[in-house]
Amino acid sequence: MSGPSSRHLRLQSWIPPSFAWTTAPDVFFIDVPISDPDIVEFISTGVREISVHGTKVTALTLARMIGRETLRGQMEEAVWAPAKLKPTGSRIKAGTKVVAHCHGVFLLPDGKNLCVAVGRSKPLVPDAWISAGLKADADALLLEHQSKVAEFDEAISRKKKENEDFYARNSDMKKFEGYAEAQVAMASHFQRPVLTAERLLPSLPRAAKFPQPTSGDLEKLARAAVAAIAASGWPPSRDGNYAGILPGAAGRRSQGLVSWVPHRGMSSYPEVRWAVQRRLPAALRKPRIEQMGKPKFDTGTQPVQDSVQVHGFDPLSNDLKDALDDLQLDQSDFRNRVDDVRKDAKGQGFEAIAWFQPYHVWTEETWGIHFDASKLDDLALSFLDDFKSARVQGSHSLAALLAFGLTYAHELFHARVEAALSWAEINAQQPRHLRYKERVYQALRETPDWLEEALANWSAWDWFKAPGIQSLVARMASNAEGLDRVVEASLDLAPPGYQEWRLGHQPGTWRTFANQLSTGNPKINASGIGLPLESALTGPAPYDFQPADIPLRFVGAGVIADRLQSHPATLNVISRRELQKALKFYRHVVDVSAGDGSHEKWTGPDNRAFPVPRTDPVSYTVFKSFLHYIGIDKTTYVHKVRPNL
Repeated sequence: MSGPSSRHLRLQSWIPPSFAWTTAPDVFFIDVPISDPDIVEFISTGVREISVHGTKVTALTLARMIGRETLRGQMEEAVWAPAKLKPTGSRIKAGTKVVAHCHGVFLLPDGKNLCVAVGRSKPLVPDAWISAGLKADADALLLEHQSKVAEFDEAISRKKKENEDFYARNSDMKKFEGYAEAQVAMASHFQRPVLTAERLLPSLPRAAKFPQPTSGDLEKLARAAVAAIAASGWPPSRDGNYAGILPGAAGRRSQGLVSWVPHRGMSSYPEVRWAVQRRLPAALRKPRIEQMGKPKFDTGTQPVQDSVQVHGFDPLSNDLKDALDDLQLDQSDFRNRVDDVRKDAKGQGFEAIAWFQPYHVWTEETWGIHFDASKLDDLALSFLDDFKSARVQGSHSLAALLAFGLTYAHELFHARVEAALSWAEINAQQPRHLRYKERVYQALRETPDWLEEALANWSAWDWFKAPGIQSLVARMASNAEGLDRVVEASLDLAPPGYQEWRLGHQPGTWRTFANQLSTGNPKINASGIGLPLESALTGPAPYDFQPADIPLRFVGAGVIADRLQSHPATLNVISRRELQKALKFYRHVVDVSAGDGSHEKWTGPDNRAFPVPRTDPVSYTVFKSFLHYIGIDKTTYVHKVRPNL
């Protein structure tokens, strides 16, 4: 398959593409039709044994007989190719057994063929390119097929026995026995159950192939991959992240593979956000702020290097609970810390614990939700203290869950407000966010009409009362009514505006707030009737917003922050500096003569290389590619690699 030739193909997305490249020198690609009868078994078992038949000429002849487009036919040829499966260091002879390993299977853009990544050795990380879901589906299909084959073989054997008995009893019909045997033989061959990958199509990852530049230049690689993605006919990825696989050594006829999950739903919030930046730069502060710091009540700023970013969480998932299980808070100086955090919360609300920096004002490296890690621990300690007075039997894990979950839900509401304003901006092609922040948010600060903070607190309460969270906390604590009072008291211990969180019960509050966002005016117009815009906040969004779209950083050190950054359930990205340290741990060195403006090349003792993007932190796709490249999973990384960095 040749790569796309058009130089003018562009991704139909506003998001700048980001590539995580994985070099796989021991892997080669085979293209087979979806109808290939051996591909499901190869995915399920992960291995295929090929017997060497005589000479290379014999193998080529056999491949033509089997079908050179099939997996079996191409495996016969691959045994004699030094860059593929041919054993090294010794001559091969008839009867030699060669084992091929399945590293991945991808659906190609034509919808008719699959690209199979085959290697001499077993994949270091089994689920790197074959997901657990795809493997389970393939296992189930193979088991079902084997059952059908067994039933079919039994039926054929039974038919043969019936024929033998019939002609043994009827000697005058003996002359027809050969015809009957031929019919059974034809049925055995043509009616035998065949297993294809058709039913696996929904589970198969999508990918496109492209010519691999001989120079290994990453900019050229990215351009070739972008052209392949654009020519595929599939939508781009949701977040602009793509995984590139470079098999073997780059050569004149070598091809790379780029894989992604095409986003077919509503426009994603990442693309909405990038569309504002690229299409409406007047909507952004000039210049955007490059450092981070608590708003208003902190005179300093926090350097980016002193913070750690993690992937955004689904606040309703069990990942948070799993990560915080058996957590024990540091209770040193308990009384002073609890008193101080309550004083801070009374004056600053949840912004004493965390704050949201909108991308309209902060740079790509500094926007998002930021937690003061030590204050988060202090808030959890205050919940432990509240449990005692409310007669709630609650653990440290529950206190940590409430501290993080309530604060995160509050700050996530601020992110949703910016998202709604971003959508309004690209529709109107006019700035909205900065106008609202100046004329409404700042004008109403610390008054009972400060609706954004009231509704952010309401969102925290809404998170707590969600059925999944209620079911969770019911298993973690006694006295549900007492726990409700604890949470309500924490929302009440706040400045004006925050305290009015119960207004979230009233539909009119949402209409008023939606009008503030739309008009940039604190008050409804002279008619006193707000425009019916509240569904922009209370109904399904016209774009796909996910919590993981919002960067999440911890500033400083804390027990809860450390657990969330280190537990495999919640660790999804690492800093660029940490990735560099991990590569050094595996005896890699940076190649100063290679790389480009967007990446630097790290080469290992086996001459394999891993390109490190210059973005910080690295994306989830890059982190996953690194784990595959090294051959470890997240648990191994957390417990055996990180402590040595």
